[in-house]
Amino acid sequence: MNKKAKIVGMGIICLLMVIGASLYAVKFNDSRLVVPMEQPYEFTVKDLPMHIAVACMVLYVFYLCWLGCQKAKKDAAAHVTRRISPKLGIMGLLGFLGLMGFYTYNTEGRVAPFLFFMFFGFFGFFYEGKMSNTFMDERYVENKRRAQRKAHRIAQGIVYVTLFLVAMAEGRILKATDTKLIILVIAVACSIAVDIFLGEYLLYQYDHEE
Repeated sequence: MNKKAKIVGMGIICLLMVIGASLYAVKFNDSRLVVPMEQPYEFTVKDLPMHIAVACMVLYVFYLCWLGCQKAKKDAAAHVTRRISPKLGIMGLLGFLGLMGFYTYNTEGRVAPFLFFMFFGFFGFFYEGKMSNTFMDERYVENKRRAQRKAHRIAQGIVYVTLFLVAMAEGRILKATDTKLIILVIAVACSIAVDIFLGEYLLYQYDHEE
């Protein structure tokens, strides 16, 4: 079994552990740690499977990040872009999890799930994958700087415009503090997504200009 298959297998095992722990909690532990709980939280032995499963998943994610950093350093030393599959762009669909924020806000008053909107930036993996293993010559480096500058300006523009509109609507349209907070969180999350996505999309377009 090669290294790639082992990494995928580890991910599947971690996912199955989380699913199994969730089913166990629903059936034998009154759905603790699966559905919202009353505060303060008190640990019980029956919570152990969920804690172990989540810890393994978190460690796996950190392991993937570490592997990514090591691969990026290796590719940078070879003056080529990192090799990833364009299919990873499908991870951008995780951005739709941000819609859960409307539900959690209405039921629990939590706005944190709106941060998932930043995952729309993962659609940029599609264009990064198309440029995998590309030699980073002076033209590539200049195109990358050009793309990042434009992406940063657009992302910053989104934040500035949102702040201006929220400030102008103060006391007129937007009277609830929670509403303003939700708008700002969504704007910041989307600006991050735009920055990440446009950085890769524009680089791909500039690199393929005639």
